[in-house]
Parts: sequence; structure tokens; C-alpha cells
Amino acid sequence: MRVAVVGGGISGFTIIRKLLSHPNFNNDLTIDLFEKDANFVVGAPYGKDTKEAIMNEHAQDLSIFPESPDDFLVWLSENHVEYANNDAFVPREFYGDYLFERLSYLMDSEKVNIHESAIVDCEIDSERDIYRLQADDGQWHEDYQAVFFTIGHPPYADYYHLEGTPQYINSPVPIDETLAHLQPDQSIGIIGTGLTALDVVKYLLKQHNWTHPIRLYTDGNTPFKTVKFSRYQGEIQQSFSDEWIDSHRNQDGFISLEVIVETFLNDLKANDIDIQRLLELYGTGSISEIRSAIAYPDISLGKLRRYIVMMTIYLPDLYNALTPLDRDLYKQKYERVFNHFRSQIPDESLTFILENLDQGRLEIVTSLKSIITEDDSYQLETENGESYHADYLINCTGFQFDIQKALAFDPLIKNLYQRDMLTPYYRGGAMVTWPDCQVVASRGLMPNMYLLGHWISKIHYGNNNIHLCIKQAERVAEGFIAKHRHVE
Repeated sequence: MRVAVVGGGISGFTIIRKLLSHPNFNNDLTIDLFEKDANFVVGAPYGKDTKEAIMNEHAQDLSIFPESPDDFLVWLSENHVEYANNDAFVPREFYGDYLFERLSYLMDSEKVNIHESAIVDCEIDSERDIYRLQADDGQWHEDYQAVFFTIGHPPYADYYHLEGTPQYINSPVPIDETLAHLQPDQSIGIIGTGLTALDVVKYLLKQHNWTHPIRLYTDGNTPFKTVKFSRYQGEIQQSFSDEWIDSHRNQDGFISLEVIVETFLNDLKANDIDIQRLLELYGTGSISEIRSAIAYPDISLGKLRRYIVMMTIYLPDLYNALTPLDRDLYKQKYERVFNHFRSQIPDESLTFILENLDQGRLEIVTSLKSIITEDDSYQLETENGESYHADYLINCTGFQFDIQKALAFDPLIKNLYQRDMLTPYYRGGAMVTWPDCQVVASRGLMPNMYLLGHWISKIHYGNNNIHLCIKQAERVAEGFIAKHRHVE
């Protein structure tokens, strides 16, 4: 059997590891792995970059082997001992080195063929259910019985239609390559206040003593999520599990949102977490809230964070167990609050932000309304009539999940869409079955074609978590093996 894995990040290598390790799978298996940037195993998120770009999880939670939860800490003690403690926030490139050391042995398998190229097109022989793939050098690779697209994230969104203007940086990663040319006498604006934006701020402020304050712009009224401290070490009651999900499905396979919310709130009560109090104290992400949280660490916030971490591995199955109407209700009523507390920011990053705000090296501008392009600079206007100037703008607003808007930036997605081999999902990204992640086209299911990664994050809910990505890749590979295995 000939199999193609398109994308050499953690999901792609997890697929390969499961296919190669199964004792009863096809002994005639051949895997072609396609990865353009030679970031094998690592992928774009964990490639070589500034050490200011850090993981958002504690080091003790980052082993890729559930049976060896201390594996990453062991690796750190051997390679970067200064970070070898439970609560360290480790540079992302260190984590990439760890992934490479632990999984790159798969590239040496005689069953794996490595192609340092990107795939830009795909065709199917519908009579035989066989695929052929075109690389960016024009060469076609043929006769694959299965294709696993583990292709990473969509292009960055361009909400202010600035792409192509002279001094606009639409994608800032890798930070130390993309931003190295900026000079300290230039005025710099950063659109967005998420984790990438904070990594960019830290990099820039540690590079130069800037003439003008660097400005962070957000279209909202308050900029941040909640603060993440050391991991809470006490006992936490957490009801959700695979067994809980299976036992609470109705005859149609759904679980009501009411039941999930009731279980969630009962768990919080059992853990002595007053969610209403936390909302009142930390529910907006304002600078004053951040200052208070850092000055007076709240044990209940740590408990809630630990509870959500424990719950996260079940989020995709819980989300997909909701009816469409319940998903709409969740989005309207609960999603913002849940993600506000789930998407915490390391305390060291926010402490750095506050220090530079107080020193006048950084400003935060809320309620951004519009951006006007001038000859070689930008004018930014807020809802209340304030106006700001920037020589360079750096986009940190997140990804573009509207497939039709992303077609100009991603030739593979464009060609799959053009060939009617990919269907946009109405909530964003691409449509796949759950939990198999088989690609859905208007013609029906694409046989033995699978899609994982950010393109399906509106279905694989919460999958900006490495453990969710690993779990789902394992699940997809195991499902594929179960359909096709035969004992030799």
C-alpha cells in the first residue's frame, strides 16, 4: 500500500509512527512524506526563532509520551538545565528540538521516502480511488491509496486589507527573521494582542531602545486574557472522560449543552471555584485586572486553569456531541467566557508588558476602527476619534479560516477547492467527518483522504493544543488501520 503524508509536523509524524508501529498492518506499506521547509517533525510553530517566543504550557505538561509524563523535563535536564523545572515556560524552538530528537528516527525507516517539496495539487482516479499529487517543482507523484493532509495553519487574516502595501508584515513568523530589519527610529504598530503579538513585543523591545513607543492595537475595549502562574498542585475533581461522554449520549448520539454546562458548574462547585467571583475580578482582561492578578495571585484562578487543562483533551468530542443548535447557543452564550479563562498568558510575559507600559516604551490602543494607507506609512483611527501614525504594521490577528478568502495564498487549498475535493465548513475552515477526519466534498466522502490541523479547528475544537493534535492523529491512523489492516 502506498500512502502519502503531506506535512512533516507533529501530526504527520504521529500518523507515520502509528502506521509503522502497528503489528498487523500491511507489510508492503510505503509512505511518502512531503515537507517543503525541512522542518521535519518540528513544523512551523516550533521552528528556529527568537527565544522570546515561548510555549504557553508548563514544561511538566509537554511530554509527548503519556506513559512517560516527565520525558520533556528529562530532555530539558540534559539539554537546557536552566529550564528544567515543572513550571518553566520554554522557548518554542527548544520544544521543536525535543520533538525532532524524539521522533526523527522515523525518517530512517526503509518504508518512508522523504520529499523536501510542497504539494500544490491533487487529483483522484475515481474508478480506482487512487490519488496523484503534484509538487511545487511540477513533478507528479502517483498511485497513492491514501493521503493524509497534515498541512498546518491557514494564512494570516488581513482584516484591514493591507496585503501588498509597502511596510505591512502580514505574517510575523519566524520573528527573528521577519522583523530583524526594523530600525529603532521607526514607529512600529502591532495589530492584535494575543500570544504572538506579545512574543513580537518582547523581541522588539529587547532588540533596540526605540525612539517611539511600540503600540499594540486591538479593536476591542480590553486587550488580554487571564494570567497563568505555576500549576495548581492540589487535587481537582473533573467529571469528563471518554466514558462520561459515551454514557451521556442520547439515542441520536448527542449530549445536550444543558447537561454539559450543569456538569461543568457542579465540578467547579466541588472544587470550591466561584466562577461568578472570577468573572467579576478577571473577566475583561483589562490592564487593571492584570496588575491585580499579578500582584495578588488567586488560588481559585489556578484551580480553574488546572481544571480546564484536564478537560481540554475531551473538548473536541464534547463539542461534536452537541446538536448544531446547541453549538450555536454555546457560541452565543459561553464560548467567549470559556476561552477567556482557557487561553491564559504566562505571567512572565504580562509582567514584561506592564513594566514597559510603565516605562513608556509600550502603549496599548483599544477600539481600533480603521487603518488608512499613506505613501509609505499608516494612519490608525479609533472609535473615539484618536489618530496614530506607524511606519510599519505587524499583523498578529490570527488566521484566515474563510477558504474562499484564503485561495489566493494557498495553492493546494485552491486546487482542492477547484477540483471539488474540499468543502468549506460553515463555521470556518474545511469540512471533515468526526472523529475520522475524512474529507467531505459535495460529491461525497473522499475515499481514504484525511485532513488534520488548523484547517479543521472549527470541528476539531480547541486543537491549538499539542496533546489534542497528537491524540487526533493517533485516532485517525488507528481508524485507517482498522479498515485496511490484514495479517500477513
